[in-house]
Amino acid sequence: MFPENFYVNETASTGSNQKAYLCSMKNLLVLSIEAALRAGEAVMQVYNTSFEVFVKEDQSPVTQADLKASDIIKQTLTETGLPFVSEEDLPPDRSSFGKYWLVDPLDGTMEFVKRNGEFTVNIALIDDKRPVLGVIYAPVTDTLWYADEKGAYKRENPDVEQLKSNFPAWKNQSLLLPFSLRLRPFTVLVSRSHQTQEVINYIEDKLRPLHPELVLDSCGSSLKFARLAEGSADVYVCYSKTKEWDTAAAEAILRATGGKVCCISDGQPLEYSKKDYPNPPFTAWKGK
Repeated sequence: MFPENFYVNETASTGSNQKAYLCSMKNLLVLSIEAALRAGEAVMQVYNTSFEVFVKEDQSPVTQADLKASDIIKQTLTETGLPFVSEEDLPPDRSSFGKYWLVDPLDGTMEFVKRNGEFTVNIALIDDKRPVLGVIYAPVTDTLWYADEKGAYKRENPDVEQLKSNFPAWKNQSLLLPFSLRLRPFTVLVSRSHQTQEVINYIEDKLRPLHPELVLDSCGSSLKFARLAEGSADVYVCYSKTKEWDTAAAEAILRATGGKVCCISDGQPLEYSKKDYPNPPFTAWKGK
């Protein structure tokens, strides 16, 4: 369990001469939300231009929006003293990191390139190999989802200055998740850009026998997790190639609503802080 107040450099609290940063979960949440909102502004500045698309070594696309957002988030979170891991800024080794930031500065770069608006900024705090705080921001709709271990919330049109000046009042204007209680068919989410035959097979073999009237829906990036957290869908089936930074913030938010994320192979939770970053195929489920 992540303590309410803690030393970033834990040896400092036991008499070391090294500098200690006394933090609180509230301060970390405020800073991570601020970082996401400011990164979102930079993403939109690029989105509204005729930007270039480059290809990384793994053949995935990257734009100036990815890089600018990563730099802004890193700069904003520097004062926490915690290590920083981003898709666009990977350390050579994170094995010694007990608590650290895990960031996807632009989740859904493919959606960004297609200009369909379904991309997000994702920031997670990892503690003891699991996400304990998560922030997802969708710049096009100006919508924020965030969570710590006390709960998950949604906020539309979030204001950075109000966030920093009066967080309790700002938080009170957020919606507690989940909130979608309307009757609907069992809804299965799939990726907008990365559908595979394995996904279809899983749905037909595992889900349709239990839910004959199920319906399929799709959207990009971590917006699928946001829908599960809201309660407007039931399960997301993923066989595409994702990395830890794609799921960390989203999983923190989903788990705060009572949902879960499970490896398809053995039903166990996703692992974080592995030697390598890829996730196995998984399913994400809304809470009860």
